[in-house]
Amino acid sequence: MDAGDIENLTFHTPAPTYNRILLAARLAIISFLMGTVVYYQSKFGQLGDYIPALAPVAATYLLTILYAIYLGWGTGQRRFAYFQLFVDQFLITWIVYSTGGLNSPFTFLYVLVIVASVFFGPARAGYALAALAASLFIGLTVAENHGYIHPYHPFPPLADPKVFYNVVMSVMVNTLSFFFVAVMSSHLTGLLSKTGQELAQTIEDFTMLKAFHENVLRNMGLGFMAVGLDRSVLSINPAAERILRASASDVIRKPVEKVLGLEAIREFFGGIEGAGEGERRYHWIYKASGGDDVYLTMALNKFVVGNKIHGAIAVFQDVTELKQMERSMADSERLAAIGKVAAIIAHEIRNPLASLSGSIQVLSSDLSSNLDEASARLMKITVREADRLNHIITDFLDYSSTLNLSRQHIKVAELFEEIITLLKSSPKLSPSVKIHVQVDQDLTGFMDQERIKQVLWNIILNALEAMSAQGILTLKGSRQKEHPSKPKWPSWNRGDAGVEDWIIITVEDNGQGMDEDILENIFEPFFTTKPGGTGLGLPSARKIMESHGGGISASSTPGEGSTFTLWLPGKTSVIQNPSGNYWSMGIQ
Repeated sequence: MDAGDIENLTFHTPAPTYNRILLAARLAIISFLMGTVVYYQSKFGQLGDYIPALAPVAATYLLTILYAIYLGWGTGQRRFAYFQLFVDQFLITWIVYSTGGLNSPFTFLYVLVIVASVFFGPARAGYALAALAASLFIGLTVAENHGYIHPYHPFPPLADPKVFYNVVMSVMVNTLSFFFVAVMSSHLTGLLSKTGQELAQTIEDFTMLKAFHENVLRNMGLGFMAVGLDRSVLSINPAAERILRASASDVIRKPVEKVLGLEAIREFFGGIEGAGEGERRYHWIYKASGGDDVYLTMALNKFVVGNKIHGAIAVFQDVTELKQMERSMADSERLAAIGKVAAIIAHEIRNPLASLSGSIQVLSSDLSSNLDEASARLMKITVREADRLNHIITDFLDYSSTLNLSRQHIKVAELFEEIITLLKSSPKLSPSVKIHVQVDQDLTGFMDQERIKQVLWNIILNALEAMSAQGILTLKGSRQKEHPSKPKWPSWNRGDAGVEDWIIITVEDNGQGMDEDILENIFEPFFTTKPGGTGLGLPSARKIMESHGGGISASSTPGEGSTFTLWLPGKTSVIQNPSGNYWSMGIQ
């Protein structure tokens, strides 16, 4: 029910509805009262005698039928209601005449019509009907007093209509009652109308407040949860459903500690009736239904209305991305510290190492004629190990330094073609290894070609080593709207606000695969399973993908092979990289 409905009920009842009520009420009242007359006559009089009161009853029924037929036309409903009330006063006069005139017990029917009028229309309608009722009753009693009419008396008369005093008193009492009822009804109707308007305004304000409240809860980014004193969840908003990965029907009426996975919340409800702290904050890891870890922070407050505690209000948010950003910043700080150390190492080791390697090569050349086979082999080992140390330092410096990307629109198919061309000339590619390529020729990414090529090259070489002498290497390129399903080892916080779609590149092999322990550490610096490896290839690949606003993940099954998935932003507005710099894109 809205404000308009209240106003209609309290000021002017809709005419069609009022007319139907008027018809039903008329039939009910006249049937009851005339039934009383018939009963009295049958009990104390002669039922076989003619009963004049039945004539107005029959007329009332007949008019009601005609009124009902006209009501279906649906025109002039308000005027039609006034017409009925006007005719009712004449019918009541007929009933009064047929039931004793001055001594009739049914003069109060005039009052019912007056009361009905003020509920339907303005105050002047009640005054007009009160005046009509007074005129008809005065005319009836005066005519009876002078002997012009002789009313039928089904009940014993209480006053002699021939006595002028009785006529005056009856006329005064009834006329005053008619107008008193009209005045009071009009006054009460005015008060009711005013109250209705105030109630309508209150309801309108309440409706707006309720709508505002619902819209705020529905659209707010924070999770909201109302909890009863029994710790059962009463309601949650859509943001809470998204954060908890659960629908409202799954959590309503469930214990809040079970819903949130936070047993410590019991302590708060244990002392909620006391005068302790009004707010408590919680930070914990929530286990979502899909098995994901969600970092949540929550403020829990008492819900107090009129100094009475009704439960608690919980407001919480998902800070998983914030935690990932913190880890990313910590990694960046760690890399910055490593970079400083690397610069010192490069200065303190690289130059002497180059001098040492050069000196050994000179000595080896000068003394080649005087060196035996064992000494010559030691010289070569020394030079080779010096070169390997130099390679390690170079890789280390590349990993720890800041990347400067030179990006442009590159077709993924052309990138694959270039890598395969280089690969065919590599001795690491066995003739028995088959290469499959699945990519749309028009798929284009916005990237630093050399850097992405470096990433793919490192992953492909690892795949070839994993397949030994034979196998199938598959390169795929595609575009998709959704962010790649959350990888088990994400490179960093996604930060994908504004990204409309993604370029997905996968490298699959059917080699020996990796077990869980290896898979968990492959993106960690200096972790390697290769003899003489630096453990910086995949961490460098991760860094390159992050710098592009994308990421890299890996999945593997021992004995079946491995899959590396790379993703780059496709159509996007603004992307933020881990270093805090922004770049704008508009890739088609």
